[in-house]
Amino acid sequence: MDKRSSQLQVTRFSIEQAACLQRLMESNPGYSQRVTSAVPAADAAIEALTALPPTARAEQKIDLGLWLDAELVGFADLIVGWPRTDTVHIGLLMIDGARQAEGLGKQLHEEVLALVQDYPSITTCRITIVDTNAAEAEPFWTSLGYRPTGEASNHAAGDQKSCAWTRPVTSTRKE
Repeated sequence: MDKRSSQLQVTRFSIEQAACLQRLMESNPGYSQRVTSAVPAADAAIEALTALPPTARAEQKIDLGLWLDAELVGFADLIVGWPRTDTVHIGLLMIDGARQAEGLGKQLHEEVLALVQDYPSITTCRITIVDTNAAEAEPFWTSLGYRPTGEASNHAAGDQKSCAWTRPVTSTRKE
């Protein structure tokens, strides 16, 4: 397939598409190894699509898929208005393991920023980086303008710590 003629599209993601997300997660086993010390579980996609942080409600959750023609090449999990009402938390932003370093992560992040424009009360984007994934994740998030807040917590997947990073909600996408 000629990549130049392919079409990228971002859509809301549903639980009915869990098999596509499972394939995406399995294409990126290094992430799971670093964060959970295991390959993605058979139900990793269902967990990602249904998990909520403490105090978050299901209606705050938005999942986005980045599609190249009919293939899922990226996924973003958002919680709008969490942990504060002025914040959108990006719980996961993952790109297909074979498609990394092509700018797809940055493009999906720009789509997140564009979507957040529909929520005028949201002024801050927030992520957490698990310490065992920091060497991989920090350069990417730093390039998008995120900075550490100094807030640290225990990560749900084990003994690791995770650190919060934030940036203002602004989009650099050209319409």
